[in-house]
Amino acid sequence: MIAARLNMWTFAAHGARRFRFDPRFNLQNVSDGFASHIDESNNDSELLERICNAYITAVDHQRSASKAYAATEWWQQVRRRSLGPVIRALQSRDICALRKMYRNFYRDACSAGLLGVPFGMSSAYFGGAISNLHRRFYLSHALYRIDYWRAQTGNRFELQDLAGPEIGNPFGVCIDGTLVTVGADYAHCCAKQVGTLLHSERTRVAEIGGGFGGMAYYLLRDRAKLTYCDFDLPETIALSSYYLMKAFPRSSFILYGEQRLTKDSIDRADVVLMPAFELANMPAGCIDVTFSSHAMSDISCKAMGEYLNNIVRMTNSAFLYIGNRRASKTISDLIADAYDSFQLVETRSSGWHSHRVSGAGVGGAAGRDAATMFEQCYMRVVVPQHEWAPLAH
Repeated sequence: MIAARLNMWTFAAHGARRFRFDPRFNLQNVSDGFASHIDESNNDSELLERICNAYITAVDHQRSASKAYAATEWWQQVRRRSLGPVIRALQSRDICALRKMYRNFYRDACSAGLLGVPFGMSSAYFGGAISNLHRRFYLSHALYRIDYWRAQTGNRFELQDLAGPEIGNPFGVCIDGTLVTVGADYAHCCAKQVGTLLHSERTRVAEIGGGFGGMAYYLLRDRAKLTYCDFDLPETIALSSYYLMKAFPRSSFILYGEQRLTKDSIDRADVVLMPAFELANMPAGCIDVTFSSHAMSDISCKAMGEYLNNIVRMTNSAFLYIGNRRASKTISDLIADAYDSFQLVETRSSGWHSHRVSGAGVGGAAGRDAATMFEQCYMRVVVPQHEWAPLAH
């Protein structure tokens, strides 16, 4: 706690010096960004019932699914520590309790593990007036990320492009009337990277580990004629179902247990939200681009092989992966050894997790190295006689 507090103070002081002549460095931008705006409407009972039905069915079927798709030890700890109330509400179909949590999910424990929240969040940021130290810390962090987002996207977008829906009572920093919510810059950047790999008029994108739906929101908002499929753990899929169905009420959704996954049913839908074990039932060649950010970083090598079998089988064009050094090397080695049909065409380090550290000079080279992530792009190539060779388990 002492070390965390010292690092926060150091970074806040650094940011105050770094941005002291920047008009965006106005502490009121943090206060405005953390103001509460909860949706008090109760017109989503049918939607929440649908989510509960899909969740209960997924949990029941998870027991007989391959262990490759089971929750990691880290996620099991998150469940035990933070997700008890939302799990009980989903299982008992307690619509009132579920609505209360979901409409405030940015600030509620039901989103634990999915949102990057500031140090001391509950007491320092959501308990009334925010101290200047905490405001300087958060604003410095936000401005570094916004500037990094601009650099990564070649200054092609305006700040307003980061605006999102007010679903879940989001928080962030409010600059020139635009609320930049926590993680919005990274999610938008990922959506644009995925977009560069889509070339046909009607496209299908799969994401493994889509969180609450941040990247999916920008992808669906900015690209027409796209089918988006997400595969994740049941609790996460339940939350992303709420977020995306509220954000796109006119879109067609398939939740788990509602329809059998075929090429036709996938093409007719705008959004398909499934537990991870449904990857094994995806039709061959039904996806153009598969994307995953961090979700596969902590799984075993054996589980990684099963995931890759499904990715290679269902993906026609490209696989974009972002993760830590260990997982990136495991994936590249497995693909090089077992799959002639996919080729690594680009690898680069990602500064999204280390940029704040390097910018502030806190942590030094060791801190930057530990936080460095890698972005890898694999493309399908034409091979004779066979499409793919599954890994032996």
